Amino acid sequence: MKLSGIRVLDFSRFMAGPLISSIMADHGADVVKVEGPDGDPTRAGRRTRTTQNAGDSFSALNRGKRSIVLDLKQPEDRHAALELIRDADVLIESFSPGVTARLGIDADVVRQLNPRIVYCSISAFGQSGPLRDAAGHDPAVQALAGILPLDRNGAPVIPAVSIASWCSAHSALAGILMALIAARSSGLGDHIDISMHDVALSTRPNALFNALAESAGAPDVTLGYAMLEPYETEDGRWLCLGAGEPRFARALLTALERPDLVTVALDKPGAAQDPLRVFLAEEFRRKPLAAWLEWLAAHAVSAVPVLRYAEAMRHEHVSARGMLLADPHGNLHLDTPIRFEREPGKPNLHVPGLGEHTAEIRTAAGLS
Repeated sequence: MKLSGIRVLDFSRFMAGPLISSIMADHGADVVKVEGPDGDPTRAGRRTRTTQNAGDSFSALNRGKRSIVLDLKQPEDRHAALELIRDADVLIESFSPGVTARLGIDADVVRQLNPRIVYCSISAFGQSGPLRDAAGHDPAVQALAGILPLDRNGAPVIPAVSIASWCSAHSALAGILMALIAARSSGLGDHIDISMHDVALSTRPNALFNALAESAGAPDVTLGYAMLEPYETEDGRWLCLGAGEPRFARALLTALERPDLVTVALDKPGAAQDPLRVFLAEEFRRKPLAAWLEWLAAHAVSAVPVLRYAEAMRHEHVSARGMLLADPHGNLHLDTPIRFEREPGKPNLHVPGLGEHTAEIRTAAGLS
């Protein structure tokens, strides 16, 4: 696999950091999850399956890793951590800024010990700035970055997806891989400072220039194109149009005998498209979802049903793509979405127990 031979020490907890190392483990990296005596807090989360030895979130984000328990407040365990660092290629941490210095594993210390290591710090607001010491969970980061979803009345909505964490993890992964490539020739690693807030700011490129041009009190652009929005159907279900191209607008509105609205569909996004939104909302309430999907397909208009997450997992396309894996107990898991033709990822679905590999890892490192 692509990352075979890469050693990763993961000191992170919760979502963003573990997601980075989970993807690396899926593609062959040897990931050692370093946990305190109480373990990652997500170990204690909700368990859906009787075969689980940890919570749902922990199980999904920490498969294929090895777990060692080290209390970094104790000199002996701190020494053990430094010995492991000597042979590592990557270190990931998600402590609050300043904590690693108190624990003796900050980037300066680690890179003196191992100059080629890639050290990735991921936190809510980064290692510098007036908010560096502030705690911030995903909704709060989204709110401050101006990306928290809003309803049609402008009221904020709690998001279903931890987009700041998810995007930060993938940004960090890209940074780590770039730094590893650079270290091959230079022999020197790097310190990557990932701020979830920085990443969240970058998630709306379509609205960026407008936001930079506006005064602070100007209204946000919350509405887009009517041909790219969800609409409720007669049976209380929802469909989402994916028909942003002119050909779809012409096909749909001609078939619905409203070709006069094509110019509205092709106009600028926002309130200017409200007449089209009103018309489509009224039309789609006339038939149930299944009838509309069949009708839209017959007229070559792109549209999909709005599914719950559990429904989405059972969609035929997910199965056809081979995105579901079964463990020895018959439980289903999601495969890695990074699909290589050569050396594809092969996720190890085993979820480590707290400290399961402590003795094994210490022995391999020559530690008592």
